[in-house]
Amino acid sequence: MYEELYQRITKPLCSISVYLDQDLISDGSGFAISNDGIVFTAAHVVTGRMPIHAQDYTDPNVKIFVKFRNMPAVEYCVGICGINIGTSSFTDNLQIDQALIIPKNQLNLPFEPFTIGLAPKLGEEIFFAGYSDELQVPFRIDRLIKPDTVDLEFGVEVRRGHNSDITGPMIKRGVVGNLLNIETVENSTNQKLQCSVFYIDNGIHSGASGGPIVNRQGQAIGVIAQRATTSASQSLDAKLAVPSGATVGLSCLNTIPVMYRQLGAAVQARLKNRV
Repeated sequence: MYEELYQRITKPLCSISVYLDQDLISDGSGFAISNDGIVFTAAHVVTGRMPIHAQDYTDPNVKIFVKFRNMPAVEYCVGICGINIGTSSFTDNLQIDQALIIPKNQLNLPFEPFTIGLAPKLGEEIFFAGYSDELQVPFRIDRLIKPDTVDLEFGVEVRRGHNSDITGPMIKRGVVGNLLNIETVENSTNQKLQCSVFYIDNGIHSGASGGPIVNRQGQAIGVIAQRATTSASQSLDAKLAVPSGATVGLSCLNTIPVMYRQLGAAVQARLKNRV
């Protein structure tokens, strides 16, 4: 019933690996939103943590690799990492956990990227996907490689890229069980921004963050932000939290245009000339 839709989801979906020198510091998922390979993902996939700090993604020693299925890994750079909204009502900027990353060199994708759809409605059936760490390579081949015998690019292909080509992504279904629409205005630009935060009644695991949330028409309507958690307070650990079995998503229809407008001149030149 859903085979065609699942195939449609798989092609523009990618795995993302972020390295500092030779060390893997973050990984996750993302999805292409343009023919020239611009990828939309969660900001914390790029930095490895929230809140977002500029030094995490401007460090010249940080390298970002994107791997689409049946394609070699490609090095990317950051376009926009996190949307910062300053309002008089907040003690600090509100950060929206979304990012755009861009190929460092010319890239023409051999498949259709995602089109962007409206935010979901309460009770709507949706689909979400990513390279979750619940997937394992047969025989754990990736664990057998000696880390000091391979270069960085080959390591990306094997340690992270194997999910793309051997296992494929994990795709799940769920229903939107809770929906909150947020609207705020940025002080300096007086620009209004709308974003929906919603909960899906099915869980996904680490590594899928940044993956697409898709409607029945195959449009990307949001991005996977995190696993939902709930308190499991005990006498020895009052702050203990465990996964609740739900997934938190952020809509992207209204935030993507804002991110494009925020792209600096240097990044726009890179998009145009790929230098």
